[in-house]
Amino acid sequence: MDDLSKYLDLYIQTSREYLEFLNASLLILEKNPQDKNAIEEVFRNAHSLKGQSAAMGFHGIGYLCHAIEDVFADIKKGKLAISSEIADQLFNCFDAITNSLDAIEKDGKEMDVTTQTEDLKKMTGVTTEKTAIKTETQATAEKASVKAEKTANTQTEKAPVEAKKSAKEQQPKPTKTKEPETLTKTHDVTTINVKVEVLDEMMSLLEELLVERLKFKNIMTEEQSPVLKNYFDASQKLINALQYQITQARAIPISVILDHFPRAVRDLAKEEKKQVELKIEGGDLELDRTIVNRLDEPLTHIVRNAVSHGIQKEGIITISAKRERDYALISVSDNGSGVDWQEVAKKANVDINSKNLKDLLFSGISTSTEITQISGRGVGLKAVKKMVEDFGGGIDVASENGNGTTFTIKLPLTLAIAKALLIKIGDKDYALPSIAVNRIVKIPKESVKRVADQELFILGKDEVLLLRMKNILPVHFQEKNNKKTEEEDLLAVILESKSDRLGLVIDKVIETSDIVMKPVPKGMKNIKQFSGVTILSNGKAALILNPFEIV
Repeated sequence: MDDLSKYLDLYIQTSREYLEFLNASLLILEKNPQDKNAIEEVFRNAHSLKGQSAAMGFHGIGYLCHAIEDVFADIKKGKLAISSEIADQLFNCFDAITNSLDAIEKDGKEMDVTTQTEDLKKMTGVTTEKTAIKTETQATAEKASVKAEKTANTQTEKAPVEAKKSAKEQQPKPTKTKEPETLTKTHDVTTINVKVEVLDEMMSLLEELLVERLKFKNIMTEEQSPVLKNYFDASQKLINALQYQITQARAIPISVILDHFPRAVRDLAKEEKKQVELKIEGGDLELDRTIVNRLDEPLTHIVRNAVSHGIQKEGIITISAKRERDYALISVSDNGSGVDWQEVAKKANVDINSKNLKDLLFSGISTSTEITQISGRGVGLKAVKKMVEDFGGGIDVASENGNGTTFTIKLPLTLAIAKALLIKIGDKDYALPSIAVNRIVKIPKESVKRVADQELFILGKDEVLLLRMKNILPVHFQEKNNKKTEEEDLLAVILESKSDRLGLVIDKVIETSDIVMKPVPKGMKNIKQFSGVTILSNGKAALILNPFEIV
């Protein structure tokens, strides 16, 4: 093990990939036990995982994989058939391997999976022996070491996707050539592994470069020099190209987290004694690694709610992902019973026509009549909203009683850098992320109406509520500009969620710019209207407004 310890990261990475294939193939076999391709996939991936586990010295996992391999060898020969009980036991084995890999990743020691191995043997009648693993280890260790040496011992941003491809590919067969000297030629290296830490450092350097570009822009504006302008324009093109390449290198497909949901939905549905089909669309959408990693938990909450409270006895859940402009939309919809808005209003003691009814759904209210270990549209959704907003996103819900429910999460494409509208409110500058901005409008003062102490104006066919930012931000403004908005036309930024619009009254639009987003100071973390801080071209700090909290 000591000689192979440097390959541990690679072993864990590829083992998790084999497990994804095993779970996916077994899900297919549950629906169609005669699917020969799925049977072969399980057999082949179990064999591969067995070999590399034994070569690394993890004989418990290797022995269990050998038993799984023997089960599917019997299935291929027609001696055994997949049943619901065998499928459950196999899934338990896959979970045991997953837990063991977690333990190996944590402290280098595998868990005891003897119970799962013996239970599988007892149920299926296979007679796998441990000695077979030891013999094969000697034959495969050298191959595993050579393969690992050819692959850098670092974890990559896109390793999960490339590992899936490599797990399916066969080693190319050597071809005969007429020219002996061609055997000495080497292939060009087209792919290299890069540590995540290296890409994070590159992003940090890019952030600093963007701040310096803003300072350069400010100097250029003051100097009014054509030479400086030419240098700035040229550098801006290069920095934009560099920014694109770095963000692309950090992007991974959302399928990295979506691929485990078919198994999760299958287990939840079985526990709830329901028939649930899961559809996934847009799994190839790529987002920043940090966002993808943090998206798993809120999606899990929503999917659990759909299985437990949305679907009654049978139905379909659809997870879809797509890109729109500079943000991504992730939706989870079901064709179940929908939200009982009358019950929500009753629990919250508000009118059914209240505009805040949707917000109440995320406030901790639950309409469920049963408390289960799985989920409820109460505390879970409150946590989901907080998690999504913590990384600069927003969440909306659309539902009619009896006609299903759709939750839509709106996310930035990256957490570090975002396009923003730089605005002035009173004597202070703020950044407003473009993800929520619909348009900027000038409103004649005579078009503003006051209803029940609220200001409104007509935009198209809709009444849009106006908020004077000076009155809602917990910031002291100088008094000299206070009369301006009362006597002159108003300038408003229109924010838009899926179903609501809101006008933020501001004093001036400065420009649209890429900003580097940093966390708010510790003393301001409890102020919900602010999501971060950035540096402007004049070198001063500006707070970043949280548009979803304002809406």
